[in-house]
Amino acid sequence: MKQDLTKLHSKLEKYMKEHSISSHLQKKISFQFLKLKKFMQDSSFEFYSENIGVEYLKFRELPGNSRITENCVFRFDSRYIDLLNGMLQEKWIVKKSKKNYSEILPTKIGPPLFDFLNKYADERRLSNRTRRNYYIALEKFCHRMEDKNLYSLSAISSETLLEFISSLETGKDHAAIILRALLQDLYNQKLITYHMSHILDGVKVRGTVKLPSYYSLEEVRYIESSVDRKYATGKRDYAMILLATRLGLRSSDIRFLQFSNIDWDKNLIVLIQFKTKNKIELPLLTDVGEAIVDYIKNGRAKSDSKYIFLRSKSPYLPMTEGGLHALINKYFQKANIDYSKRKLGPHSLRHSLATNLLNNGTALPIIADTLGHQSSETTMLYLQISTPTLLKCTLDVPIVNADFYSQKGKGVSWIR
Repeated sequence: MKQDLTKLHSKLEKYMKEHSISSHLQKKISFQFLKLKKFMQDSSFEFYSENIGVEYLKFRELPGNSRITENCVFRFDSRYIDLLNGMLQEKWIVKKSKKNYSEILPTKIGPPLFDFLNKYADERRLSNRTRRNYYIALEKFCHRMEDKNLYSLSAISSETLLEFISSLETGKDHAAIILRALLQDLYNQKLITYHMSHILDGVKVRGTVKLPSYYSLEEVRYIESSVDRKYATGKRDYAMILLATRLGLRSSDIRFLQFSNIDWDKNLIVLIQFKTKNKIELPLLTDVGEAIVDYIKNGRAKSDSKYIFLRSKSPYLPMTEGGLHALINKYFQKANIDYSKRKLGPHSLRHSLATNLLNNGTALPIIADTLGHQSSETTMLYLQISTPTLLKCTLDVPIVNADFYSQKGKGVSWIR
């Protein structure tokens, strides 16, 4: 498979803009394009192919052709070739990680800790990002245990644990959480004592609370109206966005929504939330229902899949988390709203619904039920970004008689 390099690179640039790839990577990629173009011109290559990419990387590794060293972990020239090959094959481009977090943890205690992490991640349905943070914490702990010549889990000491947590400059919260869970598991296996299993209970790591991004009702309307519903993908995208803006569904619950979750007779959406595993019932609003029907009848690919929302190209599978995030980011950009200091994505639409409901005077328990929170305490987070609601909580300063400030020795202590 061959293609003109300039056209292929233009296709890649368009893809990167549509999928909100960082501007830093875009600049690096543009620089690599010029390097590759010169190499092809000097070598009299007219069209780009995967074989040309291999030859280019070999050329870059020759002494004097680049600053690449043996210890170089991340190579932009290699990443650029991967991206070009993805465009050439019209395949979804997966972000390249610098480290493989699927490898077994190091040292002698690494394998059992790795098994525990995978079990814990599956039971809690952790996101890849959270699992990665726990992996990093356990990897550091493995090395610390080895430095202390401790080669079994039963040999973990209180001093080692506390010293390890206090020595961490970053990631203390993740380390404390995963190690607490580990200690509880070891106690259940009778490998450590009850006292030992609670040694980290007193460790409280308080980071700065990050407020969720919030968009006004008008801005949300701009995002919704930016979707072109003349096309099949637009019908799908519009219905998915409405589920976030009108009902506050999480990304996972939108992507994995099934036909069986919709009760058309009672106009209800009933599902088990993917994150909390709790059942939730939401009204099937008219505009949401009409958007879903429009997609099913006029936009959805012919498929026996139990999931409603599918990719536009074969294989017709539910969209990935990154795919939905990139898709919605595209409409943030098309809506021409200022998001420079705010986060994008489906979760910001969920936060916006909660805040707009709060600003309209909706009670916290109702918002908690709508969002599927286990308690109103979780919903209290949105109070931090709702200034009108906070102002309603202020108390008037009581009027004090002027004699109060001049009294002497009558009920108040007087400081001379």
